[in-house]
Amino acid sequence: MKILKYLLIGILLLVGIFLLFGITNKSVSYGHTFTVDKPVKEAWAVSQDFNLFDQWLEGFKSIELLSGEQAAVGSTYKVVVNPGDGQEDFEMTETIKSIKEYDHITMHFDSEMMDFDQTITFKESDGKTTVSTDSKVLGKGLFMRSMFALMEKLGGSFTTQEAKNMEALKVLIQNNTKDYYPVLTPVVDMEAAIQ
Repeated sequence: MKILKYLLIGILLLVGIFLLFGITNKSVSYGHTFTVDKPVKEAWAVSQDFNLFDQWLEGFKSIELLSGEQAAVGSTYKVVVNPGDGQEDFEMTETIKSIKEYDHITMHFDSEMMDFDQTITFKESDGKTTVSTDSKVLGKGLFMRSMFALMEKLGGSFTTQEAKNMEALKVLIQNNTKDYYPVLTPVVDMEAAIQ
């Protein structure tokens, strides 16, 4: 009977410690920084190219404009992500909170289990661009907050995932060959030019 009592106390203690993580860590903050040998305009264009999202955002499946104008403050999107093999897709609603071309974009993501805010900033110096993220996730409810805090404290899950995604973006920017800003040559009307 004593063993059962100690087992029960042990279980309650573990549950208490788990919940304490959520009480003392309401959110998890993390970020990542990298520098590429590319101008800021090119780094920005690659990062905003919807056709490339699946190449640097692990698990990304789709994005669909729900309201507002493309890439404008207040616009909302449905984002579908798959967290891994054998797991179900989940949806988030993304809202652009702030955007300044070639400088930054701030987004808020809302899903059933969390609120997630991310700012990506771009700074150019001597032809090189430094890209930085500042991210914060807040689990909805004490259980999710506890789980997220524990995941980050024990394994750095959010920090590791952010680094993986941003390093993949770095490779895409560095290896980019697409001209996002082609110079248009004027078409000369030969008949008008002769007259």
